[in-house]
Amino acid sequence: MTQLLASPGLYLPLAALLGLVIGSFLSMLTWRMGQAAEDQADVHFLSLINGRSACPKCQTSLPWYRLIPVLSWVQQKGRCHHCRATISPRYPLIELTTAALTVAMAWQFGASLATLYFTLFAWFLIAMTVIDLEHQLLLDQLTLPLLWLGLLINTQNGIVPLESAVWGAAIGYLLLWSLYQLFLIFTGKEGMGYGDFKLLAALGAWFGWSALPQIILVASLASLVITLGLWALKRLSLRSPTPFGPYLAMGGLSVVFWPV
Repeated sequence: MTQLLASPGLYLPLAALLGLVIGSFLSMLTWRMGQAAEDQADVHFLSLINGRSACPKCQTSLPWYRLIPVLSWVQQKGRCHHCRATISPRYPLIELTTAALTVAMAWQFGASLATLYFTLFAWFLIAMTVIDLEHQLLLDQLTLPLLWLGLLINTQNGIVPLESAVWGAAIGYLLLWSLYQLFLIFTGKEGMGYGDFKLLAALGAWFGWSALPQIILVASLASLVITLGLWALKRLSLRSPTPFGPYLAMGGLSVVFWPV
């Protein structure tokens, strides 16, 4: 075990494998959570992870050998083996993204508690990003556990002192809530959802109040650049609502790799 933890050549491939497996789980979970939220169904978490995976089109249950991350999608050429319906590339993309971030955390922090903390953090952000992109929702089932997890880790000064984490959560929430209220007063429209407040509060709970300017700056710049890029490519109208959660996630990850 000591040799394993001391050798990147050994633990990085294991991190990649773990990331692929977790990515496969997240691709299933985000699909089910998103559908339940769209249907406004009050579904218990255990019921979301219970039951075998099935083709969304024909509902045929999939055996284990058709659930191998990435390889199954490639082998089946992106189609269901039974009904030949197209299988979204979201599945291998989520799996590869999760694997890449898992390896990045292991590479950045080595064999340490920080790797565990930040890998869990990245997995939460991936799940929230996928659901927000697909349904424009940031669910309490993800934002609130992330917030509490950050506070609990920082009770032991895991990342920042607890006082900074508490202030970070409070200021993060109130900052976006205040902007929301001002935008509503002057335009009569809602500029963002309450999930954005909670996600920024969670990021503040992880990294403290001093990280909030960096998070907001990175999120705002990323949102501006990507939105204008999609508009220039005629893939997006500037009048279309744009989820802000993925950009807040980018801001949070920026603090992981380039801390304040």
